[in-house]
Amino acid sequence: MSLEFSNTTDLAGQKVNIAPVFAAFHSAGFSAAHWCHDWIGEPVFYSADFTEQVRQLAEHNSLRVADVHGFGGTASTGITCPDELFLALNINRAEFASRLGADIMVMHLPVRDVESPDIAVRDSIAILEALRPVCRNLGVRLAVENRPRPSHTYAFFDALFNEFDGDYLGFCYDSGHAILTEQADLIVRHSRRLIATHLHDNDGSGDQHRLPGQGKADWPSIINAMKQADYSGTVNLELHLPKDMALGKFCRQAYKTIERCWEQGSPT
Repeated sequence: MSLEFSNTTDLAGQKVNIAPVFAAFHSAGFSAAHWCHDWIGEPVFYSADFTEQVRQLAEHNSLRVADVHGFGGTASTGITCPDELFLALNINRAEFASRLGADIMVMHLPVRDVESPDIAVRDSIAILEALRPVCRNLGVRLAVENRPRPSHTYAFFDALFNEFDGDYLGFCYDSGHAILTEQADLIVRHSRRLIATHLHDNDGSGDQHRLPGQGKADWPSIINAMKQADYSGTVNLELHLPKDMALGKFCRQAYKTIERCWEQGSPT
């Protein structure tokens, strides 16, 4: 499969109709999408009918849903680690991914914010153990994402990747989160486990989800690390649509930016 450039479906918001988003992705040149609706907020279970609607919309716009974001939980739902509702939602999301032909699900771990890395590792291992038989049966690998949380230390990721093999657990590198935690080198440290990306930029003051080149991320280093690792997944952007820009125009700008970034090693 040739290299694919991808964008996240929630760039204009979690509740936006997916049809114009897919149409804008296709028109801009993207060949893939990362399903990122309903990853946070009130729990949503996807039906077979809804999944088929998404599949048909993607096919109509010549898009491949390459990967899916798992449910991350919220304080309002009272979810703890591990929790039956949380597990049921992510099993449903893995089934959704499989039915769409996606083979990767990105996970936020642990569900609740904890200060102790030891607790974070313990809870995360329990979640991953519970999901493993279902995901293996569905042919879906999990990709743990680096987040701006005190528990997401180098030791946290080392422990998870030592516990689970690469056939089941991979890494989703979030470039914006890496700026906030000063862990940009995670992409090199775990390059062998890299199977998904959330590429975006910020100025270090918050998780702004800007275009590459509009913040502090070292794009030549990021792109070089991906190429050195022979990365074969989608090159996926995780952006927020600026309030003063039309969806179609922004998607075209995003595609040109990531294409230039990949080809030249820099967005400028």
